[in-house]
Amino acid sequence: MVNQRTTSTHALREKAISHFHDLLAADESLTSLVFEKLRSGMRKKRLLYGERPIGVALRPHLLHHEQFRALTHLAERVTSALEKVATAVVQDPKLMEGLGLTEAERKMALVDPGFSSAGVTTRLDAFVHGDEIKFVESNAENPSSLPDQEELNRLLFELPVMASFASLYRLRQFSPVKQLLETLLSTYREWGGSGVPNVAILDWKDLPTSSEFVFLQEHFSAQGIPTVICSPEDLEYQQGELRCGAFRIDLVYKRVIIHEFLARCDDTHPLIRAYVNHDVCLVNPFRCKIMHKKAVFEILTDEERQDWFSSSEKEAIHRSVPWTRRVFDRKTKRDGQTINLLEFISRNRSMFVLKPNDDYGGHGVHFGAQLGEGAWDNAIQTALSADYIVQDALDLHPEVFPIFSETDWKLQPMFVDTNPFLFRGKVCGAMVRLSATPIVNVTSGGGETGFFVLQ
Repeated sequence: MVNQRTTSTHALREKAISHFHDLLAADESLTSLVFEKLRSGMRKKRLLYGERPIGVALRPHLLHHEQFRALTHLAERVTSALEKVATAVVQDPKLMEGLGLTEAERKMALVDPGFSSAGVTTRLDAFVHGDEIKFVESNAENPSSLPDQEELNRLLFELPVMASFASLYRLRQFSPVKQLLETLLSTYREWGGSGVPNVAILDWKDLPTSSEFVFLQEHFSAQGIPTVICSPEDLEYQQGELRCGAFRIDLVYKRVIIHEFLARCDDTHPLIRAYVNHDVCLVNPFRCKIMHKKAVFEILTDEERQDWFSSSEKEAIHRSVPWTRRVFDRKTKRDGQTINLLEFISRNRSMFVLKPNDDYGGHGVHFGAQLGEGAWDNAIQTALSADYIVQDALDLHPEVFPIFSETDWKLQPMFVDTNPFLFRGKVCGAMVRLSATPIVNVTSGGGETGFFVLQ
């Protein structure tokens, strides 16, 4: 019965996608003018990475509602487990070293943020293929791209094909930006704030993601929430108030990456002083770094720590989290057997991928299956000289998407990840990235598309 249901789910999804592509093929109005209108709409809506429009496909990503239900269930259970890890690590700070937190990160993680969640807004980076769902990373540093899918959906609906398709299929979409604001306000109230907070969106100046900050500022302001965009060097702290010029700040929506911030700022920085003194609500708090380090997946997949988790969390971890270990000369457990880690990953390179423990943008990632023996051994040496994790590699399956250029469009295989956003542990929507290579990342040249659930 389960197999029948799974087969039916896949068949319905494939039929819908095939139907969409047939509608595209029959649409003679898809000319360079339409493609330029899409790109112009992206520029107008600030759907940009730097100067580059992020949307690359004429079709949104589609998941059957059964697939999305499974993705939601697993993501929420895994995030619940990650919050338990954060709580345990704060209670036993010696564990922070094993995760790779620096001394400055450890110190800040121990400061009570004034509310219960270590990860208020998070994202799990996932690959969904049929009924297989795998999470490869936890992004707990206030993930980017929250407005993208909803706005890309709106642009795609300007295509006649999309309207025709929507008349035949019930489509569910999401509003992560609305959920973000509600979550910020509820967290502010838990922190002890009252009334309407003044919000600062905080990151360094002139970043490729700065267009998103403008979008969020306009949305928050339109909802009656006074909001500014500022950088760490703009902040001042006097008489118990954190300020950006004349603007008093009650809540900081922190988009600056913690390790980059702490590398440039010490305990005397206004943000740190205000945070330690409980004079500002900081989302996400510094404690989120525990959930963000890729090595946190080692704790999830460590056979000796399974008693930390509930039965449903253990089941979700077993199903969806790849075996992960921090790389150094050590013995560890795999499938109940003790192995020499370096020897094992050297002998079995096609099974593994090496990643920096705390980096982004696809930097420094090595796929064993793509490297020869010598190059893989060199990658292991790189991992030993830095801070890396090794993780079970996934068998990635490209999916065909209609990709458009300035003058034409064509169906081509793309690697796609479906990354659910979570707000205080509850899923609301997803970021969908497309890439011609297995490193599916906008920073490293990939793009995005819209996202709907087939009801």
